[in-house]
Amino acid sequence: MLSRPSHLQGRTPVKLSGMRNDKAPKKKVAMAVAAAVVVAAIITLALLAASHRAPVIDEDYCTSDECAFHVNMLTARLDNSIDPCEDFSAYVCSSWSRSADYIEFAKSPIDHMLFSRFSRFKSMLEEGTRKLPAGEKARAMYDVCMSTDVDDKGNIENLLPLMQAVGLSWPEQRAHNRSALGVSLALSYKWQLPLWVSVEVPISRNNTKWRLHIKPGDHVPLLWNQYKSVRGGGVYLEYWRGFYSAFRTNFTRPLDESSIEAIADVEGDIVGRLWNSYSSRKRNPAVVPVAKIGDFTPPLSSSTWLEQFNLELELRPRVLEDHEVITRDTEFLATMGALFANYTNEELLGQLAWSFVQFCAPAVDRQLHLVRFGDPWKTKVYKPIFCAFRVELSFKMLIFALDFVSHLTEEDQLIVNEGFSSLISATLAMVNNSAWLDEESRELAANKLASIQTLLWPAPRWLSNEALDALYSAHPSKEETFGDFWIKAHFAAAKQNRTYDFEAAHGLPKNIGPPDFEYDYVLNNIEVPIGIVNRPLYYRRGTKAMFYGGLGFEMALEIVCALDKMGIRWTRDAQKVTSILSEATMQIFDAKDSCLKDEGIETVFPEIPALEIAYSAMVHAIQSDKNSLQVRGLSEEKVFFMTICYMACTSPTGHDLSGANCNKIVRNSPVFQRTFNCPSYSKMNPAKKCYFFA
Repeated sequence: MLSRPSHLQGRTPVKLSGMRNDKAPKKKVAMAVAAAVVVAAIITLALLAASHRAPVIDEDYCTSDECAFHVNMLTARLDNSIDPCEDFSAYVCSSWSRSADYIEFAKSPIDHMLFSRFSRFKSMLEEGTRKLPAGEKARAMYDVCMSTDVDDKGNIENLLPLMQAVGLSWPEQRAHNRSALGVSLALSYKWQLPLWVSVEVPISRNNTKWRLHIKPGDHVPLLWNQYKSVRGGGVYLEYWRGFYSAFRTNFTRPLDESSIEAIADVEGDIVGRLWNSYSSRKRNPAVVPVAKIGDFTPPLSSSTWLEQFNLELELRPRVLEDHEVITRDTEFLATMGALFANYTNEELLGQLAWSFVQFCAPAVDRQLHLVRFGDPWKTKVYKPIFCAFRVELSFKMLIFALDFVSHLTEEDQLIVNEGFSSLISATLAMVNNSAWLDEESRELAANKLASIQTLLWPAPRWLSNEALDALYSAHPSKEETFGDFWIKAHFAAAKQNRTYDFEAAHGLPKNIGPPDFEYDYVLNNIEVPIGIVNRPLYYRRGTKAMFYGGLGFEMALEIVCALDKMGIRWTRDAQKVTSILSEATMQIFDAKDSCLKDEGIETVFPEIPALEIAYSAMVHAIQSDKNSLQVRGLSEEKVFFMTICYMACTSPTGHDLSGANCNKIVRNSPVFQRTFNCPSYSKMNPAKKCYFFA
């Protein structure tokens, strides 16, 4: 097994109940797999019993405010003229589509949930700082940003030293003798500004070789949304000139309309390519020696990558050819190469500078908020998000800890841990109950599933005021303007020693939509942003269906990736193989996976197997809890399916990065069809059904 590198050490992994962090992983896995056989029998009995429940009495109803909120969310705006048996997605999403705020950037209920978190940021900081006084720095930074008394207009000159330090200039290019590749790498790793590329360099105490994790920049969705909003709104010229006016000097050469339109076209191509890589559901992960990375990135050579790694990341010891790059998708590497094939280094530096200006300049010049958001109303609505997001970027581990201590309890941890553990147990049970898997394939699949780590909660050391104080000792505590806070925080990050603790903080997933929540094929883990442990995905006083249709189902979507077409090509210890399944089993796997091809759907993953395990885990949880409740007016099955599909809603201009297809789920579920009384051959009850584990 790989040792846990630094970027995973910031969180405590959620494991199967009863599994301890000892030195006998094979024994633990064997015990977990054996336990799954018992769970399989229990789940089977529970499923049989589910259709023969006792009548519900008043004491069985959930009366919490959380249950009332969830039912209202699902039903208050439903368009009952839509037949759920003809289009269940349209039926459920009629309730969300009429109530979505932050519509310009929030493209789904999960996006909306993460944006709403920022509206509660002030109270989170206040409550968290009472428990962890180290939070005072972040609180002071946020208060200055939100203040209406601070005069920070026309302060662009304060940004220029940062631009010069990172190797960029705008609107005119100056000779920096820097590579656009190197600057993009340094922006992420040194300056905590992952605009085009995100780079993590986890420190492993047991490994002498660097493993550099490279993926599309965390800020690519923001850049792409902003571009679409401005270009689609027909205001690109005014938008560009707004920033130009803030930066121009007596020596700045103005550009005509055609030149600005050309800039817009190039920006759309570059950021669009990066967005396509970011949002792609097809992944081809790889572990590549630095000496071979150029094979994926022509015309960028391996020697160019090696040179820029050492020049810009300044790692000690130096990166060598036999060190490794981990990427979640080789197509992203190809995209990076394509950028350099289509544009000169100077053109790329100019566009990278423009991306930097759009993201950074409003932090130092309040007048640019109006340019950034377009009108006074939007500026007011988005200001708390603008401030909170940038404070979180400056203090990632600190905000992680403050968020946790301000609203989550040991009870929440227990509920979520047991829920996640039950999903793994249900998956193991289904693997061991699947007659189409031969014994060897069953064992390898079960071993891999039992080894999945879910990274969510802060590690205990990060709930220590002393540790947080030490990590952010060089960050500013009091400044006149938000821009001063923001710039000094980035300089502090750039100068910080790349210690084990620093890398643990740097590797935390982001808490802004679209959610940074996915299964890592290489490392066999799932990183969960703390921001999604909130309503409507999670409730402390909710029902089982609310959990397993919400956070539980989102988790199930990631768990089953361990067994999809790409997942079966990776072992639990990060070795790439032809398949962990036998040749005979692979033939059955392929037939099951392609069951929906005649409907134009390439694979049953992740929705169909995720539904199987989430529903099984829910039924088992209900049957195991004599105090299990349900909401008034809706059965647990209805809440389960409606919650799944509500969370899968997306705006007409949105892109559902979770990959959940509501109608694909329910069309292949006899439980759904019984629950909603869908007649045979209605659109949601076709004759042919597809399953994975069954």
